[in-house]
This record gives sequence, C-alpha cells and structure tokens, in this order.
Amino acid sequence: MVNPFEAAPVGLRSDRSQALGRAWTWLAGSGSWLDCSQRLAVAAEARHAWGCGLCQQRQAALSPYAITGHHDDLGHLPPAWVEVVHRVVTDAGRLSERWFREALAAGMEEDEFVEIICVVVLTVTVDAFALGIGMPTLALPVATPGTPPRSRPPTAKPGPGWVATIAPQDAGPDFADFYANDSHFYIRRSLTLVPEETRRLWDLLNSLYLEDPEFTNSMGSTGPFLGRKWSFWRLGRRPFWGAIIEPRAMPCGSG
Repeated sequence: MVNPFEAAPVGLRSDRSQALGRAWTWLAGSGSWLDCSQRLAVAAEARHAWGCGLCQQRQAALSPYAITGHHDDLGHLPPAWVEVVHRVVTDAGRLSERWFREALAAGMEEDEFVEIICVVVLTVTVDAFALGIGMPTLALPVATPGTPPRSRPPTAKPGPGWVATIAPQDAGPDFADFYANDSHFYIRRSLTLVPEETRRLWDLLNSLYLEDPEFTNSMGSTGPFLGRKWSFWRLGRRPFWGAIIEPRAMPCGSG
C-alpha cells in the first residue's frame, strides 16, 4: 500500500511519515478481535459521528443521559458499537463506568471494546493530522482480508480500572519492553488487554508528540511545549482512555 503521507503538502520527518503510513495500513487489516471489514466500518463511523444529531444534542445537555434517541449512523455496526464510537469521538470528557458497563451488557466483548477504542483514536488522530497540514481527507484504505485470533493474553487480569490489563510484573518477554518508557504510565497500560493494538496505537502517538514538557527553541529560550496533553485539547480530543484504567485517580484530561 502506498503511504499517502509521502505526498504531504509540507515536509515531514521520515519517521513521522512512516508511522502515519503504517497506522493507515494497519487500519485495513484484521486486528486482534475485529476483522478488516469491522475495523474499516468503525473508522467510517468515527468520521460520521461528527454530524450525528443525537450527539450534538447530548453535547449541549448537562448530562448525556438527559437526552434519549437514536444515533445517525451508517448502519454497518451494532447499536452498542455505534454508541461507543460516537461517544468517544464527540463527548470523550464525560465517559463513565456506567457507559462502559452498558456496552458490555449489550453484548460487546471487553476485548472488542478496547480494540474499537484503538481504531477510533487512530482514525481521529490521522484525520486531525492530515487536516492540520492541509491534506484532503484520506480515502479509507482497501481491506486486507484475514482472520482475527480473538484470543485474550493469559497475563491480563481485572483492574485496576474498568477493563482488564497487563501489569508490568506480568508482562512476558515479548511485551515487557512496552513499559521501558515510564512516561504516561497509566495511559500506556490502559489498553494492554489487546497488546498488538496498543502497540500499534503507540507506534503512531510516539511519533507525533514530544515527551518533554519543555524545549529550547532556535533562539535559545526555554518555554512550555505544547505536548501530548495540550495537543489533544487543541484537537478537541482529550486522552480519555486514561480514565479507563484508573477513573477515580486520573481525570479524563490527564496525560
């Protein structure tokens, strides 16, 4: 698959262009729990969510539960999946454990929930980056058929937040390096129930944001850097998945 960011209208670092291209390629293939058609349907629904009338009414309400109705969706996903995708895209700051439990009660697997989160964040991140550098919205990639293994890692255990995770002390040799970087520890841990997907997501995110909260500019002065937390605020996308791991200790805007 041709990397669409090789034709970017601005100069990009090679590693950043490659990470964006890899992310777009991964979107088209089967994941750990979702097949290629499901992943692409989630990506399309994430884009479609911005125009949903129900979501717009909920955003204006004191509580999203004050407004009932049906999402304006594309019709390719189960209603529970649509609810997760739309709320993540349009109202991430008010996600709650009640919302998560309702998704499971509607038949969604916990592992599917985590992979859906990864696909939505990947899609929104790539779209926002393309918009920011003046590229047109990318066409979704062509599906690459395959069968997801749908196998939970035996090292995943419940908690400490909403979903099961792999704790550093339980990480096997093929995953222990993921915790070598102790920055944003709980956010990194939050999606480890599906290790391959969380690796893919962080492969993209690590290429887009500096970790250091300060940097020295070309004039030699030091000032606050618009790092991961504030970059997500500017894009209207707070790193909400931190709340999934430890909702009481970490507000949705932490990062």
